[in-house]
Amino acid sequence: METIGFIGLGRMGSGICHQLIGHGYQVAVYDIHAASLEPFQSKATIASSIEQLLQHSEVIFLSLPGSPQVEEMIAQFLSIGVAGRTIVDLSTSYPLSSQQLHEHVHAAGGQFADASLTGTPKHAEEGSLIVTFGGDEATFAKCEPIIATFASRGVHHVGGPGAGNIAKLVNNYLSIMYISLYAEIFPLAEKMGFDTGKLFEIIGQSGVNCAMYQSNAAKIVNQTYTPSFALDLALKDISYVKKLFDEHQIPAFVLDGGLSLLRMGHLKGYGGHDVSEMGRVVREMMGTGE
Repeated sequence: METIGFIGLGRMGSGICHQLIGHGYQVAVYDIHAASLEPFQSKATIASSIEQLLQHSEVIFLSLPGSPQVEEMIAQFLSIGVAGRTIVDLSTSYPLSSQQLHEHVHAAGGQFADASLTGTPKHAEEGSLIVTFGGDEATFAKCEPIIATFASRGVHHVGGPGAGNIAKLVNNYLSIMYISLYAEIFPLAEKMGFDTGKLFEIIGQSGVNCAMYQSNAAKIVNQTYTPSFALDLALKDISYVKKLFDEHQIPAFVLDGGLSLLRMGHLKGYGGHDVSEMGRVVREMMGTGE
């Protein structure tokens, strides 16, 4: 059984790491925040440096905020040496960056893949994430049994390097744009005097109804904004999608509106709050906010 290295013990990474340990893997962990390492003191090897973790691990998982951090980490790995190592990025990263990192790591004798996660920290703790894997067949065959320990809802090989992140960004783009629509229209109906609770119920009986509607439109109508997915993370993901449109010199009409709303939420200081607080931003613009 391979020795696993794991870097990034945030809300997602911590749950995944517990699943790996629970399935019998020997795991070495590293995080820049000492508090994040505490729950693993008696369960995993605490690496004192990136170099120590890399040298003692065959497969290394990264769970980091995004491409800038992943690129910085891979640069450190390359300076140490990655021959014979398999590196799997679990972050939601920019697909073209993932493709370039694959080329650099492969040229240095290692393997690199992107394996984006669909689900919440609760799914990570339960081992019930969905994973979309981008990389070559041999790397997928090696990594699939490991990833399956925390992805009981499915591990999908969706293509070559970068494909895992493309699949995740498509999913997140659709999800976030749904929420932006709810955030825009329900405050308007409210301002016009409608009972939006009743309106929510009626629309929920139509073809518009879906899990995203039930969870996020309800937050906006009730102004609860229960934390699930941070607005700043949504802004990062939509910015990556915008870059893909720009790379191909294609206008992104719908995306631009959602991106502007997310940016406004960030400027108002709601970046660490739930993405549904786009509804709060619209209410404030209409003069109906709390």
